[in-house]
Amino acid sequence: MLSAGCLEEDLKWKAKQVLESGKAQIYTYDMQDETDLSWGQGAGCNGILHIFIEPLTRTLRQNLMKLKAFLDAGISVLHIKQFNGNFEFLRGGYFPQNGEPFGDAFPAFMIEKLFGKSDTRSTDKNGQFYSYHYRSRPRLILFGAGPDAKPLVRFAAQTGFSVTVYEHRPALCNRENFPEAEQCITGFPDGADQNLDIVEKDFAVIMTHNFQKDKELLRILMHKKLSYLGILGPCRRTERLLEGKEIPPWISSPAGINIHAKGAEEIAISIIAEMIKVLRKPEKI
Repeated sequence: MLSAGCLEEDLKWKAKQVLESGKAQIYTYDMQDETDLSWGQGAGCNGILHIFIEPLTRTLRQNLMKLKAFLDAGISVLHIKQFNGNFEFLRGGYFPQNGEPFGDAFPAFMIEKLFGKSDTRSTDKNGQFYSYHYRSRPRLILFGAGPDAKPLVRFAAQTGFSVTVYEHRPALCNRENFPEAEQCITGFPDGADQNLDIVEKDFAVIMTHNFQKDKELLRILMHKKLSYLGILGPCRRTERLLEGKEIPPWISSPAGINIHAKGAEEIAISIIAEMIKVLRKPEKI
């Protein structure tokens, strides 16, 4: 969604015009004035939106398929678009973090300058440049398939995570119980690393409700430098899992932001909120 619904109806007609003409267009919506009824809405959202609409040509379709392939492989892609002074589209290129660029070419210095930065807009004598980083969906590995795991899987999938459920009991770890999960893998803790190919940018939550299995999993995950590692249960339990050692600051125990959550749904929300907070931290790609 681009708005709370005030733009979409008008954009349907704009998109139809673009399809009929076969030419990309930029449309500007000035919603700074609460009394502005110039396009029949009077939204008063105190901002200006420039919306770029382009037809889905064969070339664009091919580029999007290549983009998807990189993202599916966990490779981030920088996308740059150039417009002239009249906001007319000139060219667009895609630059994977690892791999061959595709689309239109851009100077190497510009690509190096934009990689790792937030999405930006810049202007020079050659026009305006917009950059956007496409990032692969972050993976959440959920260790445990009890009833309290279901809302966490559901909310994580709804907020953009690719969810893998890992559990030693096949009667619980299946797509029937977790339809929103990308994968349901049956296995014991000692095979987790091999079965899951765990990498540093993964998110993980331990909630098997089995002390010994949690201990084995924590021993494996402690050395992975994950983006996020949350452990369900009080700090005292986690200290016991660590055999009395101090809980490292990068481990969330108990998992989730402290909102005094009650019940599986609220606990899941607190964990999702904490993972999103970690995910939104600026990072170099």
